[in-house]
Amino acid sequence: MSQLSPVEWAIRPLTRYADFKTRAPRAEYWWFYLATLIADRVLSFVEKQTSFGDSLSSLFALAVMVPWVAVTVRRLHDTDRSGWWLLIFVIPFAGFVGLAVQSGFAGGDVIEDNPLPFFGLVALTVIGGLALFIFTVTQGTAGANRFGPDPYRPDEHLEEIFA
Repeated sequence: MSQLSPVEWAIRPLTRYADFKTRAPRAEYWWFYLATLIADRVLSFVEKQTSFGDSLSSLFALAVMVPWVAVTVRRLHDTDRSGWWLLIFVIPFAGFVGLAVQSGFAGGDVIEDNPLPFFGLVALTVIGGLALFIFTVTQGTAGANRFGPDPYRPDEHLEEIFA
């Protein structure tokens, strides 16, 4: 499995988009992340050169949202953490976006009148993002854990799988 090319690692989350139960090694997560980042930059460049507006990058973001969540959950599983840890980033970010949208509809008065919730959500989003980053760069547990066999050495526990 560790003999996969970077392109194969990057495509793998697209083929396993509905798998929220097993494990994903660092290579799978980070090659997918890099590939989506490059694709987004290319689409943004194309949008600026054409009259597409933001439609291409928005459609791409929607298309890779579920695979991104799935590979992140599997990456957390590889470090023996529950996928619910993803919420330490998602919840404050959603609150931050919601407050920013509300402020935009209210003409900016919401944030100017009481900036503490806005900056508190920004701080929580940054802290959650840093924690999630640390979790995803951490080496996975060696051998099987509660989420399945080691993705780099899946054949070590065949007797447990076929028992």
